[in-house]
Amino acid sequence: MRIARVGAWSRAVAIGVIAAVGLAVGAADLHAQSSFSTGIGGMFYRYETGFLATHLTYLYEREDQLEVNAGAAFGITTRDDSGGVEPQFLIPVNLGLNFLFPNENATFLFGTGISPVFHFNPSADDDFEFLMGPYAKVGLRVPVHRIMSWGLELQQDLLIGGDEWINTATRVFTGITFTFTE
Repeated sequence: MRIARVGAWSRAVAIGVIAAVGLAVGAADLHAQSSFSTGIGGMFYRYETGFLATHLTYLYEREDQLEVNAGAAFGITTRDDSGGVEPQFLIPVNLGLNFLFPNENATFLFGTGISPVFHFNPSADDDFEFLMGPYAKVGLRVPVHRIMSWGLELQQDLLIGGDEWINTATRVFTGITFTFTE
């Protein structure tokens, strides 16, 4: 059983490395407006477990008021059902499109895409889940500096996989979006 888990871990790491390299190579020749978004928030997995999370997202504006987003979050919780302290990790990846609706004081957004999610407990050998499914999100960005906007996003995931097969997750993040080109 342990050898199967090592195989699953190596496949998950390989997928992550390939995605990161593809993003880095693809981003090297981009000439349109690009941004990075980073922040902190919470993820509520299956409405049973809350995770404190940080995220980093690369945003690339493809056309006027349409941007591609590729990013990941890292969530941790230490709650255990038996009352002990045992860490669990949730690492969701987002690949999708954001539709932007700018006005004078703020930009509203609606986003949709696909989200692969890795959920694991490192102290239990057989506690690893890979889930994937579509997501939808809404957000608000308020400019606070020439190259910086404060944002708030709410995202709902429909995840397929794991022991229960149909899972939900809600994410709430606040943070800063940095735009390096004008």
